[in-house]
Formats: sequence, C-alpha cells, structure tokens
Amino acid sequence: NRYVTTAKQLLSMQTVAIDMPAGPSEVMVVVDDTAIPAFVAADLLSQAEHGADSQVMLLCLSKAFAQCVQEEVGKQLKALSRANFTQEALTHSRIIVLESLDDAIEFAEAYAPEHLILSVQDAGSAARRITAAGSVFIGSWSPESAGDYASGTNHTLPTGGWASAFSGVNVDSFLRKMTLQELTPDGLRRLAPTILSMAQAEGLDAHAQAVSVRLARAEALMRPNIRALTPYSTARDECAGSPEVFLDANESPYYTGWNRYPDPRQRILKQKLSAIKGVDVENIFLGNGSDEAIDLMFRIFCEPGRDKAIILSPSYGMYTVAARTNDVGVCTIPLGDNYSLPAGAIAEAAAPDTKLLFICSPNNPTGNAFSIEELSAVIEQFPGITVVDEAYADFSTKGSLLPLLDRFPRLVILQTLSKAYGLAGLRVGMAFANASIIKAMDRVKYPYNVNQPAQQLALSALEQPVEGYIKEILAQREALARTLSSLPYVQRVFPSDANFLLVKVDDPQALYDYLLEGGIIVRDRSRVLQCEGSLRITVGTPEENRRLADSLVLFAKLKTTPDL
Repeated sequence: NRYVTTAKQLLSMQTVAIDMPAGPSEVMVVVDDTAIPAFVAADLLSQAEHGADSQVMLLCLSKAFAQCVQEEVGKQLKALSRANFTQEALTHSRIIVLESLDDAIEFAEAYAPEHLILSVQDAGSAARRITAAGSVFIGSWSPESAGDYASGTNHTLPTGGWASAFSGVNVDSFLRKMTLQELTPDGLRRLAPTILSMAQAEGLDAHAQAVSVRLARAEALMRPNIRALTPYSTARDECAGSPEVFLDANESPYYTGWNRYPDPRQRILKQKLSAIKGVDVENIFLGNGSDEAIDLMFRIFCEPGRDKAIILSPSYGMYTVAARTNDVGVCTIPLGDNYSLPAGAIAEAAAPDTKLLFICSPNNPTGNAFSIEELSAVIEQFPGITVVDEAYADFSTKGSLLPLLDRFPRLVILQTLSKAYGLAGLRVGMAFANASIIKAMDRVKYPYNVNQPAQQLALSALEQPVEGYIKEILAQREALARTLSSLPYVQRVFPSDANFLLVKVDDPQALYDYLLEGGIIVRDRSRVLQCEGSLRITVGTPEENRRLADSLVLFAKLKTTPDL
C-alpha cells in the first residue's frame, strides 16, 4: 500500500485526479467458538505479511479461543518467508475479547475495517447487520486472499475507518457499497489454483496458506449434500442406559439367538480393533467388506457425471466397478517398470475435478508393496482423497501407513479381516481415516451394515494370535516361489509382499486347464494389462502347496514327454 500511495500522490501532482491515499492494509476477524483457530490464524497472518504497518485485529468471545489462535499463529508464522515483516505487524495488532456477538458487530461497525471476516455461526445473518466495511468475507471458507485474487473485490478499498463513508472505487462510486464474499468448500477448491499461483508469484506465503490450510481438511472435498445430510437414526442409536426389556425396534421378542438388531456402531468390536491397531475409535469405520468402504468413497466425495478418480493399473477391479456404478469418471494410470508407483504421472493427472486416488499396497494382482516414503510423497502432493488399500499388509515387511494417519487428513486406509485373520466368509472390512471422514461414512452407510454373527465371530478371531499363520504362509510362499522358479515353462516369478504369487508362464491357459482338471484352481490374470501370460497363485496350506508343486512338476514332464 505504501507504493500505491506514493504513486497516486505523484500522479496527483500532474493534474491526474485520485480517489484517496491508501492507508495501511487492514483486516478485522470476528469469530465465535464455532470458528476454526487454524483458519483464523491463517487469515490474520495473510494480512500482516503485507508490511510492518498492516493493521490486524481479532474480535472473539472467549480467552480460551484467543489463546488457541495465538498458539496457531506461532506455529504458522515459522513457515513464512516474510516472517520479519509479519512479526512486526503483529506487535501492534490486537486480540479483543468481548462478551457477545452483538458487542463484536457494534465494535466492527465503529471500526469500519477495510476487510472484515465473519467466521461465526450463521455468518450470513451477521453480514446483514454490517453496514461499514470495505469488503465482508462470510463464513469459515471465505479467506481474504480469495478476494485479493479471484472472488471479487476490486482491491481499492477504503482504509483508516473510511469504510463508514466510502466504498471501493468503481464506475458508480457515488454510491457507498461493500462486497460480500461467501465461498463454498467446492468453490474455494476450484479457485485454489488461481489464488495459490498468484500468491506464490507475489511471495505472499500466508495468502496461499489461508487457502491451503482450508483445503487440507477433507470436508472441503465432500459433496455439499453429504456434508448437510442428517443420518437415519436407528432405535439402537437412540438407546440410552442398560435396558432389560426391548420394545423400541419392532423386533421379534422370541429368542432365536439373532432376534435382536446388531449394534449399528459396532462399539465393542471397534474398541478391540482400537487396542490392536493403535487407532482411536473415532478414526475407525467397519463395513460389509472393504468393498462397502470403496463404494462410500465415491458416494461421499464425487459428484456423479462430473468428478473423476485416478485408478492405477493393474490393480483391484472393484475400484473401477464402483466408479462406473456411481457415474464417476476414471483416469487409469499404468504402473511403472517392475510395477513401480507412477508418482509423476499421478501428479500430472491431478485436477480440480479429480477427487479420489486409489492405491493398493501390497498390490493385487502384482503382489508388490510400495515403500512408506513413496506413498507419503504421493499423498502429500495429491490434492484429493488418497485411498490406500492395505488388504495384504499383514504379509508385507514394508509396514503400514496407520502410524502416519494423523499426519495426512485426506488419507483413508483400508484393511480387512478376510486375509490374515481368515474371515473372508464374514465380510468385515475396515477403514481408518480422520474423524470427519469417518463421521461422513457413518452418515451414509446402511443402518446395520455389519451383522451380529460377523461382529461376534470377528471379536473372537481378534482374541486369537495370527502371527504363526502369517509366518507359515510367508515360509510357504518362499518355498513355492523356489519351486516355480525351477520349472522350465516359468518365465518369471514376481516378488511378492502378499499371500500370493504372480507367475508368468509360457502357456497360461494350458497350465490353468491342467491344474483345474486335477482339482486345483488358480486365477488366470493373462488378460489383465501388464499381466499378460500370468497366473496368480494363492499360498495354501503346506499340504495344498505340496499337491500344487507335484502337479506343476508333472506338467513340466508332460510338456517334455507328451506320451506320459
């Protein structure tokens, strides 16, 4: 603003009329306890970084909230390239704690700020009470930097209290007016590339941060109708206390073992999983297999007919089926050499309408797992929701992303009890994510999506150690790999981090048919892109694997001696 003021004053000496000298840039943020401290801190910093004379004020209704904002400002300030200017501006800025929102609005009217952010419940109603401000930003999703670059102010707003008498300069400046700016999460997400590019070009990190800190939250990616959805409330959801007579759910009163509805929230099973996985209950979703969680991702985050998902190939086919079922576009990206993670191609394919990225690790059908470092880099860069399917993680030495769940608010991790725990017939899948995503999944899911036998048997299975089974499967996998590698018709046994092997052979159809005639069934993956000529073989029991090995060796002899 100092440069603009000097330029205007110089021009005014050459008979060019000016509107008014621009004073120090100002922002006033009015909040109640529904505001998000990280957002508020980002807004204050984005104005303070203009220069040491910037005016920054926060009006809030509690000392506790003020302290939260101060802590958040301290955290975010460290990352700013203009921290020195920003810190100097903050030294003469103020946080004022008032008793009520009415007091805050009265104060704001008297102050008449250049920029006024209303981060309060029912911000639209509060905005209708404002008559003196250069521009008003309505709600938590409307940062001032959006107004600077994309959403509508003309950037010639009155400062120094002149908003009580003047509006921003425009063709009908004889009228006093202000702009109201309210962005939806989806609207901010679509404007974000423009805002971030311009903020970065100007070196205003806090401007960019005021947008990126919002987009880091998964809520910004959810469909508006899902964010507003009131879930179906079951009788068991509304049940309080410890009743002995159940007359609330229209069930049969006669005992069959299964005459009562199951717990719709699977509380006991989640508590057990929480202890085993080291994840809070609020971060756990249980579904009818992982397939339910996959379908929910599309229903929660993708607008049918508009949004897209990135799906790697080859991989688990249900990702594409669920996308097509929900009328979501699919961007298919082939795996790299040796089935490596195509991080560069994923980054290039990401766009504002790309809401989901599915990564299976260990991958089905290739068997290989990606490193935690590789996955973390992709998750960090991808702007949408990354779903990492860890169905086979119990058999991998490369680890799980679960310990990093708090680090990535847009990460969903899928696991299952179908593999290592041997409960494929029960269909119990798990999703781990931040609480806002889990709450959305609970709102959208069917009321009793995991039946009572499944909950009880899963709980019993979790009481039993599975490490011995896993150790034996890994040993059998290596023995089977050695046998396969010794056979003349086997071209390659791919490295595996799962409970199966992908094997490339000379004639997959002939081998498949031969094994089937002998009562052994494997999976023919030769028609899958990048798996041409390959069979997928699950590791069985030692007895099953010996029977398979004998058949494989005999098949080799038959190929060399057809008359046998």
